[in-house]
Amino acid sequence: MEASPLEDEAYEFAVQLMLRLSEILPTGHLGFTADASTEPDGSARIAIASVFAGGIPLTIEERPALQLEVDYKLMMSPNSSRATVVGSTFLVRPFEVGRPLFTVDYVRDARSNTPAAHYNLHFEHGSIGAELLRTGATRRGKIHQKGVRAGRAPRLADLHFPTGGHRFRLCLEDIVEMLWIEFGIDVKSTAKAAICEGRERWRTMQLRAAVSDDPRSAADELRALGYVVEDPAISRSRRVDRIHAI
Repeated sequence: MEASPLEDEAYEFAVQLMLRLSEILPTGHLGFTADASTEPDGSARIAIASVFAGGIPLTIEERPALQLEVDYKLMMSPNSSRATVVGSTFLVRPFEVGRPLFTVDYVRDARSNTPAAHYNLHFEHGSIGAELLRTGATRRGKIHQKGVRAGRAPRLADLHFPTGGHRFRLCLEDIVEMLWIEFGIDVKSTAKAAICEGRERWRTMQLRAAVSDDPRSAADELRALGYVVEDPAISRSRRVDRIHAI
């Protein structure tokens, strides 16, 4: 059976992901699975996930210390007819420990006032818990209060810290470099160049998407920089939903 355009792009996405990580991390456990599914509306979705149980092993001084779980969900974009990321999770846990330290998530169709791009910290902090006991009863505050009434104490992990919305969210390279800087994970000599290349590619792609959200502002800025920009015969409206989204 001939592969669909989504399957072709998902395969290329997974290959590029493995190649990028192979230039950064000194581990052989960089394989990814690609599982297709069908949404209720009939659209196709492909989930790309770390094949190694618990995520990619990360070493510190050549000893297993952490694991990085990487998951992406891809669908075909109706606007560009190209595969687009509709969800991602970067999860970091101590090696062979079930409970994570933190997760960095993106959910394009976020619900319950959850930021589309956010991170969660999966450990406890008494001061945060005490403040969550006193939240107001609006938006996610009512969810915290409902849990309190049910006898479940609020946790730091319940909070979603926003990280730039749909366009300016963190990329995988940001997470890996943070682990390198803060935890001192082992990396290859080619790591810095690979991280910068991946981050540049990501930010270029996101910049293009941001321009498509607000082309008039982009045109105004280009004119201010000395470029000659002509207005099209039919102007494109600002994507206010993307610009306003948390």
